[in-house]
Amino acid sequence: MSSLLAINITHRSLLSFAIPTILSFIFVNIYFIIDGIFVSNAVGTAGLAAVNICMPTIGIVFALSAVISTGGNALIAAMLGEKRTVEARQNFTLLVLFSMIVTSIIAVFCLIFMTPLLYLLGANDTILPLCKAYTLPLFISIPFVSGGMILDSFLVVEGRPKLSMLSAFVGGLINVVLDYIFLFILNMGIEGAAIATGIGYSVSALIGLTYFGIWRKGTLKFIKPVMRWNVINKSLSNGISEMVTMLATSLFIVVLNNTMMRFAGEDGVAAISIIQYVEELLNAVYSGYSEGVAPLMSYNFGERNINKMRRIYKYSLHIISCFAIATFLLSFIIAEPVVAAFAENNINVYEMAVHGFRIFAFGFLFVGFNIYASSLFTALNNGRISAILSFCHTMIFSIGTLLILPQIFALEGVWLANPVAELMSFVMTFYVLKLMSKKYGY
Repeated sequence: MSSLLAINITHRSLLSFAIPTILSFIFVNIYFIIDGIFVSNAVGTAGLAAVNICMPTIGIVFALSAVISTGGNALIAAMLGEKRTVEARQNFTLLVLFSMIVTSIIAVFCLIFMTPLLYLLGANDTILPLCKAYTLPLFISIPFVSGGMILDSFLVVEGRPKLSMLSAFVGGLINVVLDYIFLFILNMGIEGAAIATGIGYSVSALIGLTYFGIWRKGTLKFIKPVMRWNVINKSLSNGISEMVTMLATSLFIVVLNNTMMRFAGEDGVAAISIIQYVEELLNAVYSGYSEGVAPLMSYNFGERNINKMRRIYKYSLHIISCFAIATFLLSFIIAEPVVAAFAENNINVYEMAVHGFRIFAFGFLFVGFNIYASSLFTALNNGRISAILSFCHTMIFSIGTLLILPQIFALEGVWLANPVAELMSFVMTFYVLKLMSKKYGY
């Protein structure tokens, strides 16, 4: 059976293949924004701050899911390129089972140590009850959330990005509808928002299970797995950059929340939460594109097709450059109306968020290249370089600037940290891309 990854490489074909994944990422972030708007209007900006404080706990699960999905994707796609189809199916099944078991263990751990964990993340006595109400349903749904993420990503490797997009769309739509019902009709409070989110993500898992486990007519399908620790280790080591990114992002949010609490209190945390919603929405374009084309690079790397690899790399830089200018300009257009949707009744939060986002926006000129480079090396099964880029981007540049600049510029330093960190990471990224081009031939 010929793989759906064996396509001709042009600007148009890359965009056509990546657009469903881009839309999937955008859908997810739009639903997060709507979720935040509903919480802000139904519970207040204190509820929004509570959601942001809880996010790093979910980020840990997303991090592990990203390791399996990105590291495993590159491994499985390369095997398909090498025509090792049966082995690819066995390893695919093994990785899905492994992720479900591990995330279930994490869910139990989080439930047991919920209170000290939330205090560590920046909760105070005032908003701790809101944090608990939000995290409890999410912790219970963790294995299903993780399964949905991983199976959606393998649909792209299968060459079915449109089905992956549909899965994200349906799951997110269910989340939004249930949000409205639980928050505004049944008056369930912030707990209702968490239940809606857990159910919405679980729908994606159901779609993936149906395709790979029941329909079973594609290249990838569930078969009896063979226990291969080297496959798990290879996937984990190759996808470690995504874990570094997500864990470091969770740590960054903890530092950010504590910094904002110190300089501006709960209003500051609410303001930075709004900015992060908009930032993640625009960054979804870069993440979606990078994840969307990664299986194509892995497949052609496995097939040793250097000419196609060069075209993927060259055309991707062209496309990301256009995205960078577009998202930078768009950020100034949507900032005020989006912030107003969250903080219409809190002028202090509104003014802080709009002012801060206008400074944050300059990071969009650089962030796409940083995201793509990390994804590129994961696709080439070089998790080490990808992890180094991710570690420097988030742990050194992002957290470093956040720790240093507020000490010099106070609250203005918080807003400046993001564009300064992205610029520093951008310089390092292009040095590494040029250095490694000789090894891979792209």
